[in-house]
Amino acid sequence: MTGTEAKRRFHGCYVATLTPFDKSDRLDLGAAKAHAEWLANNGAEGLCPAGTTGEFLYLTEAEKTALIAATVQAVGRRIPVIAGVWGLREAETARLAKGAEAAGADAVFLPTPIYYPASDDAVYGHYAAVHAATSLPVFAYNIPQYAANEVSFACLERLFADGIILGAKDSTGTSERVSELVKRFGERGVVFAASDSFASEGRKLGADGFISAIANIAPARFAALWAGDDSLQPEVDRLRTALKQVGSLPALKYLLGRFGFSFGEARLPASALTSNQKSTLDALIF
Repeated sequence: MTGTEAKRRFHGCYVATLTPFDKSDRLDLGAAKAHAEWLANNGAEGLCPAGTTGEFLYLTEAEKTALIAATVQAVGRRIPVIAGVWGLREAETARLAKGAEAAGADAVFLPTPIYYPASDDAVYGHYAAVHAATSLPVFAYNIPQYAANEVSFACLERLFADGIILGAKDSTGTSERVSELVKRFGERGVVFAASDSFASEGRKLGADGFISAIANIAPARFAALWAGDDSLQPEVDRLRTALKQVGSLPALKYLLGRFGFSFGEARLPASALTSNQKSTLDALIF
């Protein structure tokens, strides 16, 4: 696939999907499929399972593989699935990428190596390894506020020039960064913006698409925002602020209950929601 072909294939409002667990903390594939189908039927233009919003650090390799396959099965190729394939070791990432391809995913994405400082050469090798493991398009994922490493522009230049990646997702929510991404690489591949408060700005800067966490509970509204209804951005901002006050992932999972989905507790090291926090979320209008 060329960069031009990738831009035609991957665009619009994508959802960074949540991962459901049952009461015994086991992966609930039935809930994952039902939610994925609901998202596809309500405005989502693509899904991104097993990423940051999907608690990828706390999923086993087998769980990630099963979750990706279930997501692909649920949407039946109606919309693209870009699968998160980050692993602690190169061999795990390679197996996840091969599994995503076998399951029928449309592309893969992964953040940089985490925690320990990584040079540009190390980051380049990180993405080159997954590119070697699959024929699917690879997307670099820049989220230095959590990963502690970024994908520098110099590294991105090498990755695009060598055909290692066909796109990049940027979650910094920084106008200067996204503007430069579009300027430097917008003709060669896909640029996805992220961080829900940045949707209107990301579109205006020329990003091809947007990957949202809040769209898990409001896919049609977020699709309308990305399509140009900027009046929805303040509403999204208010919702985002309220979610962060109680813990975004537990809050999003709780709010999915409004639509008949039971997603269980988050595995992240976060406290369970209190009754007061639930009451605050119950009062939210969206």
